[in-house]
Amino acid sequence: MASDIMLTLLFLGAVLTVYYLAPSRIRWWILLAASLGFYASASGWMLLLTGASAWWSWFVGGRIEKVHTEKDKRGWLLFGILPLLGVLFLFKYFNFFSASVASVLGMAGLSAAPLVLKLMLPLGISYYTFKIISYLADIYLGKRGPEPHMGYYLTYVLFFPHILSGPIERSESFLEQLHKGLYYDSGLFAQGIQRIVLGLFKKMVIANRLGGYVDAVFASPLEYPGLAAVMAAFFYSFQLYCDFSGYSDIAIGMGELLGIRCRQNFRCPYFARNIRDFWSRWHISLSGWLRDYVYIPLGGSRVSRGKRGRNLLLTFLASGLWHGDNWTFVAWGGLHGVWNLLSRKKKAEAIRPVHKLWQTLVTFCGVTLGWVFFRAESLPAAVSYLRRAVLGFSLSMTDIQNSILPFTGDNTCAAYFLTVCLFLLLLFLYERGQVYGKGKDQEFSLSWGWMAVMGASTALFGVFGASGFLYAQF
Repeated sequence: MASDIMLTLLFLGAVLTVYYLAPSRIRWWILLAASLGFYASASGWMLLLTGASAWWSWFVGGRIEKVHTEKDKRGWLLFGILPLLGVLFLFKYFNFFSASVASVLGMAGLSAAPLVLKLMLPLGISYYTFKIISYLADIYLGKRGPEPHMGYYLTYVLFFPHILSGPIERSESFLEQLHKGLYYDSGLFAQGIQRIVLGLFKKMVIANRLGGYVDAVFASPLEYPGLAAVMAAFFYSFQLYCDFSGYSDIAIGMGELLGIRCRQNFRCPYFARNIRDFWSRWHISLSGWLRDYVYIPLGGSRVSRGKRGRNLLLTFLASGLWHGDNWTFVAWGGLHGVWNLLSRKKKAEAIRPVHKLWQTLVTFCGVTLGWVFFRAESLPAAVSYLRRAVLGFSLSMTDIQNSILPFTGDNTCAAYFLTVCLFLLLLFLYERGQVYGKGKDQEFSLSWGWMAVMGASTALFGVFGASGFLYAQF
């Protein structure tokens, strides 16, 4: 997968060369051609499916605007969204629900074999489907008009830096930039380079290195002491964050090199002091989408307490199901939904630093507990893993030694320890705005200094040839 990342960056370099040699008025053509070529390189039929979905939504968006009655607008909205959801269900969820129905029938004493469709999941289908739905919903709600330029709209849907794993950019911001024109911005270009270097550092140096330990322990938790299971769970928290936020940094940075500004997708979620704060920092584009297009349409918080709880639970269950076709993801979403229900919004008040630290640690531990279900292959596997972590936990010297066995194959124990320390230091500096340059000479110089360190660390200590980005499977 490391070679795929490098090939993508080489592809970006070729696109940038042509892009900035061309007049600004035709640069969107180059973006569209590059996006079509990038997607077609994976599969031609996938491009036809995605292109058809984009064209259909563009057509329906125009119809929503032209009809006048609320009933007709709602009808066209459903007419546009339901086929998209049907395609998503067919490719991503059909086998899951078929197996679940067969299992329920089996428990009822009825023999039924699940119907299995052998279909290849189209690249980025969960992401571009949500982008399209937000576009149609915004037209219906009167937040924007339909996009008259079909080429611009296709560029928005197929934009190659975001097509695989987001962020889920809203149409208004992206299309507005295309209409204003795409120009070279030296500051934005420099920031794009910084983000890409940071993303590569997170992925290659931290996520891939921690992934070796995590994979070994989660594959056979009973072969390791409970301490190793606890360590692997926390390491997975770090791995997942660095993997996904690293991808987001690379994707956003690629967009900035092309003159496209995109919203930040992560804001130090592990510094959150409660679960609500966590969800305002984690996968911001998805959590914002679920809030605007699931939670609020269900009634949001402007309903009775019981309905508010229902809306919250349904939103988080939808979040879990969006991530994958497994009951482990549904359980993960349900856990977060219940936790949010139990978490009361408190008024701002002066809190001692020790109390703030305690709140942050408790939140992080709770989030890590949820990640066990997210990572496990099945619900029984998740329960078995947690049982091993709790009942088998010990701080004896023997268990400590056995817990570092996954490190010792290539004498990388010190490297793992330094990796976690660098990760925490990076988060600490990022929280205080010291990682990204902000235009001032001193801060910009400091930022480039960090980029040089991260770039050298990636080249020297990065784990290449490891698995791909974790969120690419969603």
